[in-house]
Amino acid sequence: MDASNATSLFTEEPANVSAGKNASAGNFHWEIPIVHWVIMGISPLGFVENGILLWFLCFRMRRNPFTVYITHLSVADISLLFCIFILSVDYALDYELSSGDYYTIATLSVTFLFGYNTGLYLLTAISVERCLSVLYPIWYRCHRPKHQSAFVCALLWALSCLVTTMEYVMCIDIPGKEQLNDQRADCRAVILFISVLSFLVFTPLMVVSSLILVVKIRRNAWTSHSSKLYIVIMVTIVVFLIFATPMRLLYLLNYQYWSTTFKNLHHVSLLFSTINSSANPFIYFFVGSSRKKRFKESLKVVLNRAFKDEVQPRRQEDVSNSITIETVV
Repeated sequence: MDASNATSLFTEEPANVSAGKNASAGNFHWEIPIVHWVIMGISPLGFVENGILLWFLCFRMRRNPFTVYITHLSVADISLLFCIFILSVDYALDYELSSGDYYTIATLSVTFLFGYNTGLYLLTAISVERCLSVLYPIWYRCHRPKHQSAFVCALLWALSCLVTTMEYVMCIDIPGKEQLNDQRADCRAVILFISVLSFLVFTPLMVVSSLILVVKIRRNAWTSHSSKLYIVIMVTIVVFLIFATPMRLLYLLNYQYWSTTFKNLHHVSLLFSTINSSANPFIYFFVGSSRKKRFKESLKVVLNRAFKDEVQPRRQEDVSNSITIETVV
């Protein structure tokens, strides 16, 4: 792997940028800014949607274990959309931010990766916990720790921070830093670690848990309210697998096999990742809204219906009270 190939995929050499600008109209480089213009149109919409969703989750709705995860997922999507918007503005309008302030562009790129990694980990946690609530309902209702969601989210943010930092330090160049053979070997080790973590641990867990939920939903007569929560989870995960997973795969491949084809495909994958982060609030609204009253109900009612958890864990004192009542009766 060449030293120049380990740079962030958002940060291109000024010579390459100018060369692309001076290319003929038939050159593919002229088509790339179109993708970034589309990103600049979608990402602010997704940013506003996730911001409104975050405000409702934090101040207007009663929390449950599921909404805690969704709140953190919205924060990750907001950070991703903000960074990709700024980076697309830089690239499409040729503001030369990357050549004038390398550390600013590197910080935005790393924050983008941070948001992506966190989103993957949070979606896996959501799917696994929903699966456990179906397979072990008694444990979920009576013995699940009260603050488990918050603890898991904090743990996943820390893991994402660690993974992103490793990738930045080992695989993304810093001006004036020479890439030695040992450093290249370290980058390959980090790529292998991230690939195993993403595609052999978290993604399979997400898929298997989702398949179990699908089977349970088809076999059991869920009520209309309780089934919406599971539909929200499954649709969100399917959209993530279709639109966001290719970006991570291409990102890792580019470290090892840098080529113009991979670079151009990466620009398209950034658009897909933007669509994924912007689509989540639409999914919640579409699934939670009633067919007969769509666009007529308040957003709070729609979100409450989408996030309603029919198998919420009960506090220990509630369980004790119910046992006492049953004993008296």
